[in-house]
Amino acid sequence: MTPLSDAAVEPVIVDKISVYQRMLEAAPESFLAWSHLSYFLACAGRYQASQQAYVRTLQLKPRAPRIWFNYAIVLERLGNYGEAVQSYMHALVLSPSYFKAICGKSRNLYRIAHYTEALASYEQAILQWRLQSGGFPNTLGHEATIAELWYGKGKALTKLKRFDEAIASFEKALVGNPHSAKIWASLGQALMSQGKHETAISHFEKAIKLQPNHALFWTYKGCLLKRLEKYEAAFECFEQALRLEPTVPYLWHHHGLSLMSMGRYQEAQNSFETALKFQAYDYKSWLRLGWALEKMGAYEKAIEAYYKSLTIEPDQAFAFYRQSRCYAHLQDAYSAVEYLRRAISLDAAKYTACAQRDPVLSGTHIKAALEPAPPVLKMPQPLAIGS
Repeated sequence: MTPLSDAAVEPVIVDKISVYQRMLEAAPESFLAWSHLSYFLACAGRYQASQQAYVRTLQLKPRAPRIWFNYAIVLERLGNYGEAVQSYMHALVLSPSYFKAICGKSRNLYRIAHYTEALASYEQAILQWRLQSGGFPNTLGHEATIAELWYGKGKALTKLKRFDEAIASFEKALVGNPHSAKIWASLGQALMSQGKHETAISHFEKAIKLQPNHALFWTYKGCLLKRLEKYEAAFECFEQALRLEPTVPYLWHHHGLSLMSMGRYQEAQNSFETALKFQAYDYKSWLRLGWALEKMGAYEKAIEAYYKSLTIEPDQAFAFYRQSRCYAHLQDAYSAVEYLRRAISLDAAKYTACAQRDPVLSGTHIKAALEPAPPVLKMPQPLAIGS
Protein backbone atom coordinates (compact mmCIF):
# COMPACT_ATOMS: atom_id res chain seq x y z
CA MET A 1 0.00 0.00 0.00
CA THR A 2 2.68 2.44 -1.06
CA PRO A 3 1.48 5.99 -1.78
CA LEU A 4 1.63 6.81 -5.45
CA SER A 5 3.45 9.80 -6.88
CA ASP A 6 1.52 13.04 -7.32
CA ALA A 7 1.34 12.44 -11.07
CA ALA A 8 -0.25 9.01 -10.56
CA VAL A 9 -2.52 10.08 -7.71
CA GLU A 10 -4.21 12.83 -9.67
CA PRO A 11 -5.90 10.82 -12.44
CA VAL A 12 -6.27 7.49 -10.67
CA ILE A 13 -6.62 7.70 -6.93
CA VAL A 14 -8.43 11.02 -6.52
CA ASP A 15 -11.08 9.92 -8.98
CA LYS A 16 -11.56 6.67 -7.05
CA ILE A 17 -11.89 8.54 -3.78
CA SER A 18 -14.48 10.86 -5.31
CA VAL A 19 -16.46 7.92 -6.71
CA TYR A 20 -16.74 6.19 -3.34
CA GLN A 21 -17.50 9.41 -1.51
CA ARG A 22 -20.43 9.96 -3.90
CA MET A 23 -21.56 6.38 -3.32
CA LEU A 24 -21.60 6.99 0.42
CA GLU A 25 -23.71 10.09 -0.01
CA ALA A 26 -26.32 7.89 -1.63
CA ALA A 27 -25.78 4.83 0.58
CA PRO A 28 -24.08 5.81 3.88
CA GLU A 29 -24.07 2.21 5.16
CA SER A 30 -22.40 0.67 2.13
CA PHE A 31 -19.61 -1.66 3.30
CA LEU A 32 -18.25 -1.86 -0.25
CA ALA A 33 -17.96 1.93 -0.54
CA TRP A 34 -16.38 2.34 2.89
CA SER A 35 -13.84 -0.46 2.33
CA HIS A 36 -12.76 0.91 -1.05
CA LEU A 37 -12.64 4.48 0.22
CA SER A 38 -10.43 3.37 3.14
CA TYR A 39 -8.08 1.57 0.79
CA PHE A 40 -7.71 4.39 -1.75
CA LEU A 41 -7.22 7.03 0.97
CA ALA A 42 -4.30 4.93 2.17
CA CYS A 43 -2.94 4.61 -1.36
CA ALA A 44 -3.01 8.42 -1.57
CA GLY A 45 -1.00 8.64 1.64
CA ARG A 46 -3.92 10.13 3.58
CA TYR A 47 -3.47 7.78 6.51
CA GLN A 48 -5.41 9.68 9.16
CA ALA A 49 -8.47 9.83 6.93
CA SER A 50 -7.96 6.20 5.95
CA GLN A 51 -7.80 5.15 9.61
CA GLN A 52 -11.11 6.87 10.32
CA ALA A 53 -12.69 5.27 7.27
CA TYR A 54 -11.45 1.80 8.28
CA VAL A 55 -13.00 2.23 11.74
CA ARG A 56 -16.37 2.77 10.06
CA THR A 57 -15.74 -0.13 7.66
CA LEU A 58 -15.05 -2.49 10.54
CA GLN A 59 -18.15 -1.33 12.38
CA LEU A 60 -20.17 -2.50 9.38
CA LYS A 61 -18.30 -5.79 8.95
CA PRO A 62 -16.08 -6.72 11.90
CA ARG A 63 -15.38 -10.29 10.71
CA ALA A 64 -13.40 -9.41 7.58
CA PRO A 65 -9.73 -10.47 8.07
CA ARG A 66 -8.52 -8.60 4.99
CA ILE A 67 -9.97 -5.35 6.32
CA TRP A 68 -8.28 -5.86 9.68
CA PHE A 69 -5.02 -6.52 7.83
CA ASN A 70 -5.27 -3.37 5.72
CA TYR A 71 -6.24 -1.36 8.79
CA ALA A 72 -3.10 -2.66 10.56
CA ILE A 73 -0.92 -1.45 7.69
CA VAL A 74 -2.40 2.03 8.00
CA LEU A 75 -1.74 2.00 11.75
CA GLU A 76 1.86 1.04 11.02
CA ARG A 77 2.23 3.98 8.65
CA LEU A 78 0.97 6.24 11.44
CA GLY A 79 3.50 4.77 13.86
CA ASN A 80 0.83 3.16 16.04
CA TYR A 81 2.67 -0.16 16.28
CA GLY A 82 0.91 -1.53 19.36
CA GLU A 83 -2.49 -0.93 17.79
CA ALA A 84 -1.22 -2.51 14.57
CA VAL A 85 -0.35 -5.67 16.52
CA GLN A 86 -3.90 -5.82 17.85
CA SER A 87 -5.33 -5.42 14.34
CA TYR A 88 -3.14 -8.18 12.93
CA MET A 89 -4.29 -10.38 15.81
CA HIS A 90 -7.93 -9.65 14.95
CA ALA A 91 -7.18 -10.79 11.39
CA LEU A 92 -5.54 -13.97 12.70
CA VAL A 93 -8.44 -14.83 14.99
CA LEU A 94 -10.63 -14.84 11.89
CA SER A 95 -8.01 -16.48 9.63
CA PRO A 96 -5.30 -18.26 11.67
CA SER A 97 -3.15 -19.15 8.66
CA TYR A 98 -3.11 -15.58 7.23
CA PHE A 99 0.60 -15.51 6.45
CA LYS A 100 0.99 -11.77 5.82
CA ALA A 101 -0.81 -11.01 9.07
CA ILE A 102 1.59 -13.26 10.99
CA CYS A 103 4.51 -11.42 9.40
CA GLY A 104 3.01 -8.03 10.25
CA LYS A 105 2.37 -9.07 13.85
CA SER A 106 5.97 -10.29 14.18
CA ARG A 107 7.40 -7.08 12.76
CA ASN A 108 5.40 -4.84 15.07
CA LEU A 109 5.94 -6.91 18.20
CA TYR A 110 9.65 -6.32 17.62
CA ARG A 111 9.04 -2.59 17.16
CA ILE A 112 7.32 -2.31 20.54
CA ALA A 113 10.16 -4.28 22.20
CA HIS A 114 8.12 -7.42 22.94
CA TYR A 115 11.05 -9.54 21.86
CA THR A 116 9.99 -12.90 23.29
CA GLU A 117 6.57 -12.61 21.65
CA ALA A 118 8.18 -11.40 18.42
CA LEU A 119 10.48 -14.44 18.38
CA ALA A 120 7.54 -16.82 18.79
CA SER A 121 5.63 -14.98 16.06
CA TYR A 122 8.56 -15.14 13.63
CA GLU A 123 8.87 -18.87 14.29
CA GLN A 124 5.17 -19.24 13.55
CA ALA A 125 5.62 -17.25 10.33
CA ILE A 126 8.53 -19.45 9.22
CA LEU A 127 6.49 -22.58 9.88
CA GLN A 128 3.50 -21.14 7.99
CA TRP A 129 5.75 -20.13 5.09
CA ARG A 130 7.05 -23.69 4.83
CA LEU A 131 3.52 -25.08 4.82
CA GLN A 132 2.24 -22.64 2.21
CA SER A 133 5.28 -22.59 -0.09
CA GLY A 134 5.86 -26.33 -0.24
CA GLY A 135 4.47 -26.66 -3.75
CA PHE A 136 5.74 -23.34 -5.07
CA PRO A 137 8.75 -22.99 -7.39
CA ASN A 138 11.94 -21.78 -5.72
CA THR A 139 11.64 -18.24 -7.03
CA LEU A 140 13.58 -15.15 -5.98
CA GLY A 141 10.43 -13.76 -4.39
CA HIS A 142 10.07 -16.74 -2.11
CA GLU A 143 13.74 -16.67 -1.18
CA ALA A 144 13.48 -12.97 -0.29
CA THR A 145 10.42 -13.66 1.88
CA ILE A 146 12.01 -16.40 3.94
CA ALA A 147 15.21 -14.34 4.23
CA GLU A 148 13.23 -11.50 5.78
CA LEU A 149 11.66 -13.89 8.29
CA TRP A 150 15.00 -15.37 9.35
CA TYR A 151 16.37 -11.83 9.60
CA GLY A 152 13.51 -10.77 11.88
CA LYS A 153 13.99 -13.86 14.02
CA GLY A 154 17.71 -13.12 14.27
CA LYS A 155 17.06 -9.56 15.43
CA ALA A 156 14.70 -10.78 18.17
CA LEU A 157 17.26 -13.36 19.29
CA THR A 158 19.96 -10.66 19.38
CA LYS A 159 17.81 -8.51 21.66
CA LEU A 160 17.33 -11.54 23.90
CA LYS A 161 21.14 -12.02 23.93
CA ARG A 162 20.87 -15.48 22.40
CA PHE A 163 23.74 -14.74 20.06
CA ASP A 164 24.58 -18.24 18.80
CA GLU A 165 20.98 -18.72 17.65
CA ALA A 166 20.89 -15.20 16.22
CA ILE A 167 24.00 -15.87 14.16
CA ALA A 168 22.45 -19.09 12.81
CA SER A 169 19.29 -17.18 11.87
CA PHE A 170 21.19 -14.44 10.06
CA GLU A 171 23.23 -17.03 8.17
CA LYS A 172 19.99 -18.69 7.01
CA ALA A 173 18.70 -15.26 5.98
CA LEU A 174 21.82 -14.74 3.85
CA VAL A 175 21.18 -18.00 2.02
CA GLY A 176 17.92 -16.48 0.82
CA ASN A 177 19.28 -12.99 0.22
CA PRO A 178 23.08 -12.70 0.14
CA HIS A 179 22.83 -9.16 -1.26
CA SER A 180 21.18 -7.62 1.80
CA ALA A 181 23.45 -5.12 3.55
CA LYS A 182 21.27 -5.01 6.67
CA ILE A 183 21.56 -8.78 7.16
CA TRP A 184 25.36 -8.72 6.84
CA ALA A 185 25.48 -5.82 9.31
CA SER A 186 23.18 -7.53 11.80
CA LEU A 187 25.31 -10.67 11.62
CA GLY A 188 28.32 -8.45 12.29
CA GLN A 189 26.60 -6.98 15.35
CA ALA A 190 25.85 -10.44 16.77
CA LEU A 191 29.46 -11.52 16.23
CA MET A 192 30.66 -8.26 17.82
CA SER A 193 28.59 -9.07 20.92
CA GLN A 194 30.50 -12.36 21.19
CA GLY A 195 33.85 -10.60 20.95
CA LYS A 196 34.59 -12.01 17.47
CA HIS A 197 35.87 -8.67 16.26
CA GLU A 198 37.90 -9.64 13.20
CA THR A 199 35.05 -11.73 11.76
CA ALA A 200 32.54 -9.02 12.57
CA ILE A 201 34.65 -6.43 10.74
CA SER A 202 34.64 -8.59 7.60
CA HIS A 203 30.83 -8.70 7.73
CA PHE A 204 30.54 -4.95 8.16
CA GLU A 205 32.84 -4.57 5.17
CA LYS A 206 30.45 -6.69 3.11
CA ALA A 207 27.56 -4.49 4.26
CA ILE A 208 29.56 -1.38 3.30
CA LYS A 209 30.34 -2.81 -0.13
CA LEU A 210 26.62 -3.37 -0.74
CA GLN A 211 25.52 -0.05 0.80
CA PRO A 212 28.50 2.32 1.06
CA ASN A 213 26.43 5.38 1.99
CA HIS A 214 25.15 3.94 5.28
CA ALA A 215 26.94 5.81 8.09
CA LEU A 216 26.05 3.25 10.77
CA PHE A 217 27.98 0.48 9.01
CA TRP A 218 31.10 2.65 8.96
CA THR A 219 30.55 3.47 12.64
CA TYR A 220 30.36 -0.18 13.70
CA LYS A 221 33.49 -0.97 11.74
CA GLY A 222 35.26 2.00 13.32
CA CYS A 223 34.28 0.95 16.85
CA LEU A 224 35.64 -2.54 16.30
CA LEU A 225 38.90 -1.26 14.82
CA LYS A 226 39.29 0.99 17.86
CA ARG A 227 38.82 -2.02 20.16
CA LEU A 228 41.59 -3.74 18.23
CA GLU A 229 43.76 -0.63 18.79
CA LYS A 230 43.84 0.14 15.07
CA TYR A 231 43.25 3.80 15.77
CA GLU A 232 44.16 5.34 12.42
CA ALA A 233 41.87 2.94 10.55
CA ALA A 234 39.08 3.56 13.08
CA PHE A 235 39.49 7.30 12.66
CA GLU A 236 39.11 6.97 8.88
CA CYS A 237 35.85 5.06 9.38
CA PHE A 238 34.43 7.79 11.61
CA GLU A 239 35.57 10.42 9.11
CA GLN A 240 33.64 8.60 6.38
CA ALA A 241 30.57 8.27 8.60
CA LEU A 242 30.64 12.03 9.26
CA ARG A 243 30.88 12.79 5.56
CA LEU A 244 27.59 10.95 5.20
CA GLU A 245 25.89 12.19 8.40
CA PRO A 246 27.63 15.39 9.57
CA THR A 247 24.95 16.39 12.11
CA VAL A 248 24.68 13.15 14.10
CA PRO A 249 26.06 13.73 17.63
CA TYR A 250 27.12 10.17 18.46
CA LEU A 251 29.30 10.09 15.33
CA TRP A 252 31.15 13.17 16.54
CA HIS A 253 31.46 11.50 19.95
CA HIS A 254 33.11 8.39 18.45
CA HIS A 255 35.25 10.62 16.23
CA GLY A 256 36.49 12.37 19.35
CA LEU A 257 37.23 9.07 21.12
CA SER A 258 39.37 7.89 18.21
CA LEU A 259 41.33 11.16 18.35
CA MET A 260 41.81 10.71 22.11
CA SER A 261 43.27 7.27 21.45
CA MET A 262 45.84 8.87 19.16
CA GLY A 263 46.71 11.62 21.66
CA ARG A 264 45.20 14.35 19.47
CA TYR A 265 43.46 16.05 22.38
CA GLN A 266 42.75 19.48 20.86
CA GLU A 267 41.03 17.89 17.86
CA ALA A 268 39.15 15.56 20.21
CA GLN A 269 37.96 18.60 22.18
CA ASN A 270 36.60 20.10 18.96
CA SER A 271 34.78 16.86 18.14
CA PHE A 272 33.13 16.61 21.57
CA GLU A 273 32.11 20.27 21.43
CA THR A 274 30.56 19.67 18.01
CA ALA A 275 28.65 16.67 19.39
CA LEU A 276 27.32 18.88 22.18
CA LYS A 277 26.13 21.51 19.70
CA PHE A 278 23.75 18.89 18.31
CA GLN A 279 22.88 17.25 21.65
CA ALA A 280 23.65 19.47 24.63
CA TYR A 281 22.34 17.00 27.23
CA ASP A 282 24.60 14.09 26.32
CA TYR A 283 26.42 13.38 29.57
CA LYS A 284 28.96 11.13 27.84
CA SER A 285 30.16 13.91 25.54
CA TRP A 286 30.53 16.29 28.51
CA LEU A 287 32.47 13.57 30.30
CA ARG A 288 34.81 13.00 27.36
CA LEU A 289 35.21 16.73 26.81
CA GLY A 290 36.36 17.00 30.42
CA TRP A 291 38.82 14.20 29.83
CA ALA A 292 40.29 15.92 26.76
CA LEU A 293 40.61 19.22 28.63
CA GLU A 294 42.25 17.44 31.55
CA LYS A 295 44.76 15.80 29.21
CA MET A 296 45.68 19.28 27.91
CA GLY A 297 46.13 20.64 31.45
CA ALA A 298 43.03 22.85 31.35
CA TYR A 299 41.97 21.63 34.79
CA GLU A 300 39.42 24.30 35.70
CA LYS A 301 37.61 23.87 32.37
CA ALA A 302 37.77 20.09 32.78
CA ILE A 303 36.17 20.35 36.24
CA GLU A 304 33.35 22.39 34.74
CA ALA A 305 32.77 19.85 31.96
CA TYR A 306 32.71 16.99 34.50
CA TYR A 307 30.27 19.00 36.60
CA LYS A 308 27.92 19.43 33.62
CA SER A 309 28.09 15.69 32.95
CA LEU A 310 27.20 15.01 36.57
CA THR A 311 24.22 17.37 36.50
CA ILE A 312 22.77 15.17 33.74
CA GLU A 313 23.82 11.77 35.16
CA PRO A 314 24.67 12.24 38.85
CA ASP A 315 26.17 8.93 40.01
CA GLN A 316 29.31 8.73 37.87
CA ALA A 317 32.26 7.52 39.90
CA PHE A 318 34.60 8.13 36.96
CA ALA A 319 33.63 11.82 36.76
CA PHE A 320 34.15 12.34 40.49
CA TYR A 321 37.53 10.62 40.29
CA ARG A 322 38.68 12.79 37.39
CA GLN A 323 37.54 15.91 39.24
CA SER A 324 39.58 14.79 42.22
CA ARG A 325 42.69 14.55 40.03
CA CYS A 326 42.04 18.00 38.56
CA TYR A 327 41.73 19.55 42.02
CA ALA A 328 44.95 17.80 43.08
CA HIS A 329 46.71 19.36 40.09
CA LEU A 330 45.33 22.74 41.18
CA GLN A 331 46.71 22.17 44.71
CA ASP A 332 43.20 22.20 46.18
CA ALA A 333 43.65 19.33 48.64
CA TYR A 334 40.28 19.74 50.35
CA SER A 335 38.32 19.40 47.08
CA ALA A 336 40.59 16.60 45.84
CA VAL A 337 39.78 14.58 48.95
CA GLU A 338 36.07 15.38 48.81
CA TYR A 339 35.65 14.26 45.18
CA LEU A 340 37.82 11.18 45.68
CA ARG A 341 35.59 10.27 48.62
CA ARG A 342 32.53 10.55 46.35
CA ALA A 343 34.10 8.27 43.73
CA ILE A 344 35.02 5.69 46.37
CA SER A 345 31.51 5.80 47.85
CA LEU A 346 30.15 4.68 44.47
CA ASP A 347 32.81 2.04 43.66
CA ALA A 348 35.13 1.48 46.58
CA ALA A 349 37.25 -1.38 45.24
CA LYS A 350 37.97 0.16 41.85
CA TYR A 351 38.68 3.74 42.85
CA THR A 352 40.62 2.93 46.00
CA ALA A 353 42.93 0.82 43.83
CA CYS A 354 43.08 3.53 41.15
CA ALA A 355 43.98 6.19 43.70
CA GLN A 356 46.71 4.00 45.24
CA ARG A 357 48.36 3.68 41.82
CA ASP A 358 47.85 7.31 40.83
CA PRO A 359 50.93 9.54 41.34
CA VAL A 360 48.73 12.65 41.22
CA LEU A 361 46.80 11.63 44.32
CA SER A 362 49.26 11.44 47.20
CA GLY A 363 49.00 9.06 50.12
CA THR A 364 47.63 11.92 52.20
CA HIS A 365 44.71 12.34 49.81
CA ILE A 366 43.94 8.63 49.86
CA LYS A 367 44.15 8.34 53.63
CA ALA A 368 41.85 11.33 54.13
CA ALA A 369 39.34 10.05 51.56
CA LEU A 370 39.16 6.63 53.19
CA GLU A 371 38.52 8.04 56.62
CA PRO A 372 34.86 8.47 57.59
CA ALA A 373 33.50 11.89 56.73
CA PRO A 374 33.26 14.08 59.79
CA PRO A 375 29.75 14.12 61.25
CA VAL A 376 27.60 17.15 60.62
CA LEU A 377 27.08 18.88 63.94
CA LYS A 378 23.49 19.66 64.78
CA MET A 379 22.70 22.94 66.45
CA PRO A 380 20.70 22.50 69.68
CA GLN A 381 17.03 23.28 69.37
CA PRO A 382 15.96 26.36 71.33
CA LEU A 383 13.87 25.60 74.39
CA ALA A 384 10.23 26.40 74.14
CA ILE A 385 9.13 29.33 76.26
CA GLY A 386 7.77 28.18 79.56
CA SER A 387 9.58 24.81 79.55
